[in-house]
Amino acid sequence: MSQIEETKTAMDLIYLVSCAVNNVIPDAQRCGEMDDEAVYSLANRHMLSAAAAFALKKVMPLPNHWHNAIGNSMRRLVIYHAERSKILREFDERGIRYLPLKGIILKGIYPKPEMREMSDNDILCDREKMSEIRKLMKSMGYSCKMFGKFHHDMYYKKPVLFEMHTDLFNSVEFPEAYSYYKTIGQRLIKDDHNKCGYHMTDDDFYIHIINHLYKHYSSAGTGLRSLLDVYIINKTKGQTLDRAYISREFNHFGLEDFERKVRGLSQKTFTLQPLSESDMKELSFYVNSGSYGTIDNLVISRFKQDSSIKSKRRYLLKRIFPDMRNLKVSAPVVYRHRILYPGYVVFRLVRYLAHDRSALAIELRQLKNAEQGGGNAG
Repeated sequence: MSQIEETKTAMDLIYLVSCAVNNVIPDAQRCGEMDDEAVYSLANRHMLSAAAAFALKKVMPLPNHWHNAIGNSMRRLVIYHAERSKILREFDERGIRYLPLKGIILKGIYPKPEMREMSDNDILCDREKMSEIRKLMKSMGYSCKMFGKFHHDMYYKKPVLFEMHTDLFNSVEFPEAYSYYKTIGQRLIKDDHNKCGYHMTDDDFYIHIINHLYKHYSSAGTGLRSLLDVYIINKTKGQTLDRAYISREFNHFGLEDFERKVRGLSQKTFTLQPLSESDMKELSFYVNSGSYGTIDNLVISRFKQDSSIKSKRRYLLKRIFPDMRNLKVSAPVVYRHRILYPGYVVFRLVRYLAHDRSALAIELRQLKNAEQGGGNAG
C-alpha cells in the first residue's frame, strides 16, 4: 500500500469514528468508496472496529466482519462486567480496597459503551493484600500470569485478563509519576454503593489518563484509541473540568504543553477540522503506533533531539546490555543475582534472533535512518 493509500485509509477510519462518537450520519457514497478491508484492518489494530461499525451501520447493511466487531465488543463488555462484579464483591467481603481504572470508567462516557473496546481490566488494589488477591483469583479459576514482578499482577481466564495494580506507574521508568501517585489514596473518593470501592474526581481521572497516554507516547507510541479517549473526556466533561487545578498538577510532570497539544489534536481530528502539516505529522505518530510500528516509534522517540553516531552507539549498547535500573523491572532475578547477567544477555540475543527477527530488522532500519531532529512525533 502506498503512502497516499495509507493516509486515505487512516482518514477514512477517523471519519467513521468521528461520525460514530458525534452521532453524525456518514456520507453513504464515501463509505461505499472506502477500501473496506484496509479500513477494517486498521480499525482492528487500533481497537476501533466497533466504533467504526456503528457509523457504517447507519448507511448500509453491515458485512459480517463489521457486524461481528460490534457483537464481540458487546460480549466482552458483558463478560468483563460479570467477572469484575464477582471479583469486586469478594474484595468488599474481604475488606480489600480497590479503584477501577481507565477503560472501566471510560466506557461509561462514550455514546455507547461498546464503542470503547478493551483488551483487559485494570484495578488499583490494596498493596498489602496482593497475596490474598492471588489466592482469591486462583480460587475463581484464574491463572496467575505474573506476580510481584512489576507494579501490577496479571490474571487470565479465557477470554478475560485482569491487571491488579499496586501502583499506577513503575518506579524505575517513571519515577516522577510514581512519586506523585504514591499519595493517590488521599485524593480518592469513597463510593456510595459498596464497601471498599473508590473513584477519582473527574479532574484527577483526566490527569491520570494523560499521564498514562504520555507513558506510552514517550516510549513506543500509542494509537488512535488513546487520542479518542482524550477527545471523549473533553467532549463530555470539558465544561466542568477545573483547568487551573489540572494545569497546576501537570507542572509536577512538565506536561502542560503536551496536554494542550494532545487535547487540541484530538479536538481537530475527531471534529474533522483541517489539519496543518505539523498536525498531520503528529497524527501519523498515533496512526503508525501498534504492531511493529511501535518499534519505529520507540527508535524515533530516542533520537528526536540527538541522532549522532555517538547517541546511536549508546542506544545499541543499552539495548544489548540493559542497565541495572531496567533489570530491576524486567528481570528482577538477574538484578538480585548479578552472576546471571552474562547468560541473560546471550539469552536475549538468541531470543531476538530466533523469534523477533522482523521486529529487529525494523528497529535497525529506523536506527539507520534516524536524522538529526527527525521523527514524526513532532
